[in-house]
Amino acid sequence: MSFPRTIFVTGANQGLGMHTVQQLAATPDVLVFMGSRKLAAAEEAIAKFADIHPSSTVVPVQLDLTEATSIQNAHDVVAKTLKEKNIPGLDVLVNNAAVSSSTSTPEVIYATNVMGTSRVKDALLPLINKGGSILNISSGLGSIANFCQRPAQMPTIYSLYAASKAALNSLTAQWALDGEQNGSGIRVISICPGLNATRLTGYAKIGTDPADGCKIIVKEALAKEGKTSVFVHKDGEYPW
Repeated sequence: MSFPRTIFVTGANQGLGMHTVQQLAATPDVLVFMGSRKLAAAEEAIAKFADIHPSSTVVPVQLDLTEATSIQNAHDVVAKTLKEKNIPGLDVLVNNAAVSSSTSTPEVIYATNVMGTSRVKDALLPLINKGGSILNISSGLGSIANFCQRPAQMPTIYSLYAASKAALNSLTAQWALDGEQNGSGIRVISICPGLNATRLTGYAKIGTDPADGCKIIVKEALAKEGKTSVFVHKDGEYPW
């Protein structure tokens, strides 16, 4: 018996997350959960999707990474939906939700980008199928190696945001090792989608259209196998 590919994307009502969900939903046989801090924002975004494949479904889910009750409720929505559709589990978790140092305090940056992401993973991990994937959306600014090279490969900007992504990359490596040691076979990778013109970056004028930037995320979300414990971007791999 075949099942749709099941994918949960956090921070998905706008920017990279929204385009990721939209492109996944245009693919046959996909059930994608669209996490959003405000449920109405997810529902409004879905209403604008013109190309959801007839065999695919988008389920809006209220999710605030800084609230334990919201995370638990999101778990319950996913578990209930999977049970109702007689689907064995979740194939992919895309940890996309994040805030930047240009718009948030240090406390909120770490509460969202690191602690909130970790708590979402902990809540949804029991639902992830053996051999599934966790994709942590990171940044080239999170590569410590990029700052240690001379000349440096990255500008010294948004230092707190960069540090939070370096912490997320560390979690990637640890979660990947967990997957290897506990026999779950869950692949865990960090993904750098590049600089995109989204609200997170203040709609950077030199940024890529997020409809293009998300393609690496969509590709890895649909991939049924691949390396674990790597930091990838559209042209290959980044050093940690």
